[in-house]
Amino acid sequence: MIPDCGMGDKKVRIISFVSRSSNSGKTTFIEKLLPVLKAHGLRVAVIKHASKGFELDHPGKDSWRFQQAGAESVVLVGPGKIALMKSIDAEPSLAELDGMAGDVDLVIFEGFKQNAQNKIEVFRAGVSGSRPLCMDDPACLALISDQPFDVSIPRFDIDDAEGVAEYILAALQKC
Repeated sequence: MIPDCGMGDKKVRIISFVSRSSNSGKTTFIEKLLPVLKAHGLRVAVIKHASKGFELDHPGKDSWRFQQAGAESVVLVGPGKIALMKSIDAEPSLAELDGMAGDVDLVIFEGFKQNAQNKIEVFRAGVSGSRPLCMDDPACLALISDQPFDVSIPRFDIDDAEGVAEYILAALQKC
C-alpha cells in the first residue's frame, strides 16, 4: 500500500494529501482525520505547502524586527510552543521537511503535488475540475471524493475520516 516506509536508519511514515486545485477540501479533511489518528495513539505532524507564501509574524513585533534587521533565523519560544522562521533561497526537499517534523509516528504533507510521496487525492465536485488526478497518476494510493468514480484504487467519501484512518493504519502496520 505505502511503498516507502523508511528513510535511511529512521523509520519515516509519510502520507501526502494532494488535489488538482486549492479549496478542494484537503485542510478540512485533514482536520477531521487528525483526531481519529490521535485516538488510535498516533503522534502526527502536518507540513503544509503554502504555494502563495505566508507571513507568520506581524510588522512591529520583535521577531519581525529581528528579521528586518538581518537575522537569518528567528526562533520563538513560548509556553507549549516553538516556531522557527528562517530565510531560505530554495524550497526544502520533503526529506528535509520531514526532519523538521520531530519525533512523530506519521507526517502528513498537504500539497507538494509535484514531489508528493504516498499520495491520497482529495477531489470535490465543482472545485477540482472534471476528473481526479488519480485517473492519470499511478502514484495515487487512494481517492477521497464527494462523488463516485470508477477507479482502481480505494475510494472514500469526503466525510469518511474513520475509513481513511483505518486505511492509513493498515498501511503503516505493513512497514
